[in-house]
Amino acid sequence: MKYSKKRGISFLEEEIQSILDVGAGEGLIDEKSGEMIQSILELSETMAREVMVPRTEIVALSSDSTIEDILELVLKQGHTRMPVYTENIDNIIGILNVKDLLRFWSKPINETNIDSILRKAYYIPETKSIHLLLHELKEKKSHLAIVIDEYGGTSGLVTIEDLIEEIVGEIHDEHDIEENAFTELPNGDVIVDGRVEIEEFEEYFHMEVPEGQFETLGGFIFFIIKKIPITGET
Repeated sequence: MKYSKKRGISFLEEEIQSILDVGAGEGLIDEKSGEMIQSILELSETMAREVMVPRTEIVALSSDSTIEDILELVLKQGHTRMPVYTENIDNIIGILNVKDLLRFWSKPINETNIDSILRKAYYIPETKSIHLLLHELKEKKSHLAIVIDEYGGTSGLVTIEDLIEEIVGEIHDEHDIEENAFTELPNGDVIVDGRVEIEEFEEYFHMEVPEGQFETLGGFIFFIIKKIPITGET
């Protein structure tokens, strides 16, 4: 009988699934652990298009965006890595890591050029197995991949976080806005998340903020002081 590698892998998965079923039935594997193992088994059968952020929801930057535009978007969305495109989202020329903007810290805002700090984008087809993708991203030390459709257009993007969530469930990082964005301290002070919408800020403090080109509290502060404040600055 001819033995195929694919058949061997399929047989192994069936054996693991059988052990998993028995373990769960005997109470040897708790529900959470069982779900995680099941998710790992399904990785090889799941394609990038099934877990990607769709094209219409991608947060991206135009190559002619100013540093002010970028910082406003970062404060509003909380992403540390964003695709950069020319003309339209189908022409992604690289990935911007917000940390790389630090090299412009001492330069005037109008004397910066983000093209010089873009990182190479990693492109994958919609049919890429997320099991393989997880290993490839690890090898390339990359955090996201751009998903391309059969015509070469941008279909979506997949991040390391998306892949991990397929295994362990939804996770939250330091950039996710907490449900309670206002923390009241014993001395009466209030700590406010910089990504809070201006309308929400005004409603909470019963005050009005002057109009400007900003939508969040962080954007308003940057609009006033023309820089990102350091921790403890007043």
